[in-house]
Amino acid sequence: MPKRDYYEVLGVDRNSTYDEIKKSYRELALKYHPDRNKSPNAAEKFNEISTAYGILSNHEKRNIYDQTGHSGIDDRFSQEDIFRNTDFDDIFQGTGFGVDLGSLFGSLFGSGFGGSGNRASPQGQDLRHDIELSLEQAYRGEHLNITILRNIVCDSCHGSGAYDSSSVITCSSCNGKGQVQLVQSTGFARFVRVQDCSQCQGKGKLITTPCKHCKSIGIIQKKQKIDLKIPPGADEGTRIRLKGYGDATSGNGPYGDLYIITHLKHDQRFIRDGDLLIHESEISFPTATLGGKLTVPTLDGNATIKIPSGTQPETIFKLKGKGFPKLRGFGRGDMLVKVRLSIPKKINSKTRKLIENLSEEMGLPKPKKKKFLR
Repeated sequence: MPKRDYYEVLGVDRNSTYDEIKKSYRELALKYHPDRNKSPNAAEKFNEISTAYGILSNHEKRNIYDQTGHSGIDDRFSQEDIFRNTDFDDIFQGTGFGVDLGSLFGSLFGSGFGGSGNRASPQGQDLRHDIELSLEQAYRGEHLNITILRNIVCDSCHGSGAYDSSSVITCSSCNGKGQVQLVQSTGFARFVRVQDCSQCQGKGKLITTPCKHCKSIGIIQKKQKIDLKIPPGADEGTRIRLKGYGDATSGNGPYGDLYIITHLKHDQRFIRDGDLLIHESEISFPTATLGGKLTVPTLDGNATIKIPSGTQPETIFKLKGKGFPKLRGFGRGDMLVKVRLSIPKKINSKTRKLIENLSEEMGLPKPKKKKFLR
């Protein structure tokens, strides 16, 4: 059910003064005080009007409520914050009644106050494991056997931490609830705080003879082998979640998760950009001029590219579907091949003569001969 407007709860308008709010609350609080009103909904009504008074009697909280409504209050203040510094002594002076703030903190009582045995145990710690893959492994996917060190439930005591069932007894300090109430009275107000029992650390049970294997912790550390499937198309920093393969936690809570982070080894043949694969290759001047064929490597084996005549340096050819599998989709990316012109560093006299004749045929100026100083 949505919360009612606090001004409506107290029966006042938004321009009411503090004294008017205080007076209205006092009348309603005496009417619905659980020690006076025995109707089934009296306690709930009393809690509602007390919460409204805790907000509207405080200048800062009232301003926040006026501007943002319930969401601004719920985001900033706990129930304990709402009643902190609220003066109930003056309200109930001379009435014979007081305010048990514990009854106003519904989250700490009723279903909440009954022992940690009724509370869900926390999930275990998540783990991270980094692995390094070759480009081929990332391309086709891979099954790997990895070994990790993790905390698991002790197989001797099954997480109880006790030598046997007779070694577990009920804590006498909290009567097995795991929590205790601390009460502090200040005038007409009574502050009630709930905390974990210090004797049993909130478990509600005590162990007289601990498990010899785990020393009463309930968990042990162990190396385990895990079969890991790397999906085709894994990239640098791909995160793979293995649910329930993290650490165990005391109290038989659920296991945490294991996160595998992939890293790619450097490959001199290719550059990867998402699902694109990039390769650079050289072609000779005759091939670039006359055309021909170029054999290039791919991750599926060699492929042949047809080089047309007059191909310029830095020309890019596309091999469709020869890139990486799309990790979160269907199909494959493409492979781009950039060609560079291969120029020999040394040539013999015959080759030089041929190039000079070609240069002359093309109407290019003759290269100057180098002069050597003696």
